[in-house]
Amino acid sequence: MLRGFALLGILLINIELMRGPAFYEVMAGQVPPVSEGLDRVVQFLSGWLAAGKFISSFAIMFGLGAALIAGRAIAAGHNPRGLLARRYGWLLLFGIAHMILLFPGDILFVYGISGLILLAFVKLAQRTALIWSGVLIGITTALGVLFAGLGALIDGSFEAPDDDPFTSAFTGWFADRGDAAVQAHTDGSYLDVIGVNAVESLIMQSGQLFVIPWVLGLFLFGFVVGRSGIIDDLSAFRPHLRKAALIGLGAGLPLTLAQGAVDPIVLVAGSADGQVGAGLVVLIMLGQLLGAPVLAVGYLASLALLTLRFGVARPLAAVGRMALTAYLLQSLLTLIVFAGFGLYGQLGPAEAMLVVIGVWVALLIICPLWLRWARFGPVEWLWRTLTYGRRQPLRARDTQQAHS
Repeated sequence: MLRGFALLGILLINIELMRGPAFYEVMAGQVPPVSEGLDRVVQFLSGWLAAGKFISSFAIMFGLGAALIAGRAIAAGHNPRGLLARRYGWLLLFGIAHMILLFPGDILFVYGISGLILLAFVKLAQRTALIWSGVLIGITTALGVLFAGLGALIDGSFEAPDDDPFTSAFTGWFADRGDAAVQAHTDGSYLDVIGVNAVESLIMQSGQLFVIPWVLGLFLFGFVVGRSGIIDDLSAFRPHLRKAALIGLGAGLPLTLAQGAVDPIVLVAGSADGQVGAGLVVLIMLGQLLGAPVLAVGYLASLALLTLRFGVARPLAAVGRMALTAYLLQSLLTLIVFAGFGLYGQLGPAEAMLVVIGVWVALLIICPLWLRWARFGPVEWLWRTLTYGRRQPLRARDTQQAHS
């Protein structure tokens, strides 16, 4: 259920990349127009409550899942590193396919690389792994804040001449790529979309490689939580969950408030330079790298407490059980909406939220229906089959026959 919550929330920010060429416009130095009315409200809430929070939540859950897999392997007398290496190697390849065929802002590629690095930490003591988590997140935050602040100060004191050939070439190239993206999604073929995605993937994924230490820190935090025994007896950890919810929400909400000051696409592009003052840039980066994980912990702990009180929301749990399939299906459905129906570049932030809600409803219906027949999502089945090197039973009937 927690994984399903994190997965659905990711679409709140991904939709900003999916709905139009705004990423290219920001990279070309164009300041996004100031939204008004409901659009501004949606952008503020997305930046404040969603940007970085659900990616953090998903990363924490990823680490928790790794701990469960490693624990089962060790209990069975096996070395977990070989199993996890195959698992993350295939995830990396899934990510490459996803970014080119469906969505350049894919996170699976970075998760696969981070997961392979995680192998070096799987046998560390919990305290040591937690220290490593704090160090990685702390150093990444410090460097991110430092460079963001310096970049904003330099940007504010330096203005390139209008005839500067390097600036003109840089901005012109991104403007041309934005035009190509519009053309591919509105009048082009699917092969044209793939071509645009390939170039955009190279740009975006190159930038995302720099956040691998931050992602690894979140993986390690989730890994420690997974080894704590909380999954085996959630109710016994109720006091810890209450404390985590209070600290996470109490500290995370004010820490991330500055993220609502800019268009979420600026956060996705990785820089608010030129959009706001240097002081606010620092606060935004602090919220992105430190506040977002803190608030993510608050979200997850609060949802766990609600589950203890009211029980599991089965449709949301079904999305979480087939999270990889659902993640890819999100991208497929949104590509159909924006390219198939010619809506690319046509919807504002508030209108795009209607697409988000529609995709959520579709997943909350499709996933439970699929799991009535099958044990896993179809992509999860393929992933497990490739990881274990043998065909895994997909249907419940197949499992019964295997046992007999």
